[in-house]
Amino acid sequence: MIFELQHVPMADGYGEALLPLAECKAWLSIGEGETEFDDLIAVLRDAAIEFVERYCEVKLLETAGQVWTGEAFPGAGARLSLGLRPVVSIAGVTWLDGSGAEVTGTIGDFRLLPGGEVVAAIGGSWPSDVGGGVSITFTAGYAEGEAPKALLTAAKRFMAYLYMHREAVIVGAVASEAPLGVTALCAPYRRVRI
Repeated sequence: MIFELQHVPMADGYGEALLPLAECKAWLSIGEGETEFDDLIAVLRDAAIEFVERYCEVKLLETAGQVWTGEAFPGAGARLSLGLRPVVSIAGVTWLDGSGAEVTGTIGDFRLLPGGEVVAAIGGSWPSDVGGGVSITFTAGYAEGEAPKALLTAAKRFMAYLYMHREAVIVGAVASEAPLGVTALCAPYRRVRI
């Protein structure tokens, strides 16, 4: 099944709520009175948070308006992964019927499993006569103050890496991927696919 998780831009204040600028500056050993690079640090912090979230398929702070789209529901008894964790709630489900008319599903016809996957309600089944255009709007993310410390640390480490290596070309350095510490901190939170 082919699906897409639509990009939802980071809301104003999202990065600051997770990793305040003062905390980021302390991590970088930059004094509070040194404000020359505040805007740059904020941009790099937000980029680092987005990297960790995409790498681990999580939202570090509860965010409404996430949208999963696909062309069909899974087969009978199958689970549907929305591509982000933790899923808090489903706000809406729509699809196109065989004639192309939009159908709005009843939220009670779907159930969230503890891992954030969606299944048909107990005793129910996935909608039939689906012609495509399936869309599920949902809320995902950790409650405020509940994001895993390892992922926040990974974001700070990656922010520091970006800050220290912010030039397009670095002379005398060996090319490498994201620093090992970042991916090692993220590894336990990545979804295992077999």
